[in-house]
Amino acid sequence: MASEALELIPYALIAAASPLGLAATLTVLRTGRAQALRVAAGVVVGQLLACGVLVAIGVIIVQPQRAKRPYVEMALEVGLGVALLVVGLIVRRRPQRAESPSGRSKQILERLGRVRGVTAFFAGLALGIGGPKRLVLTSLASASITAAGLDVPGKGLLVLWYSVLATAVVWVPVVAAVIVGQPALDGVEGALQWLARHRRPVTFYSSLVISIFLIAHGLLLLVGQA
Repeated sequence: MASEALELIPYALIAAASPLGLAATLTVLRTGRAQALRVAAGVVVGQLLACGVLVAIGVIIVQPQRAKRPYVEMALEVGLGVALLVVGLIVRRRPQRAESPSGRSKQILERLGRVRGVTAFFAGLALGIGGPKRLVLTSLASASITAAGLDVPGKGLLVLWYSVLATAVVWVPVVAAVIVGQPALDGVEGALQWLARHRRPVTFYSSLVISIFLIAHGLLLLVGQA
């Protein structure tokens, strides 16, 4: 299971490396620790549900054709690796300019700042399921989990492992704020400001490292089937 767990780390890192995730965490922390805990719990549960449902569908539909899975996984990983490399190069060559939150991101942050009570959990649930980017990454991680030669408990542990890693940018600062207090909140704000100042090099180098890993792993799968 160790190798399968390691294969999920790149997908989880891409999902977790989100300025919106940090901004959302900071927003809910400012509303209070109780609200932040509800949102964080919703985010983790939402990611668990999305990944678990996709894995279950994969097991039911795709498992009978498991012999073909390495080729599909190889194509997905190499394709994602190339796409990330292209995105990194575009970001690096693009002229530096001040970036403001997009309309959708701004609306999400404004709504998170107003949520109260049980609504906070469901807001986190929607954030954990995510938009197109997170769903694509969850689908790729789910395909990897489905292809793993593990029993149901083993696949369940991988779903939990991926979900915990992919949502770490939310639940780790929230738990730290509950335990440590204001220093953790200051740390999240400092991290968000640092990321805003260094967004271009961070995006480029993280995309480069992860894309190399994905392309190399995809080619290794192809060699192993040759």
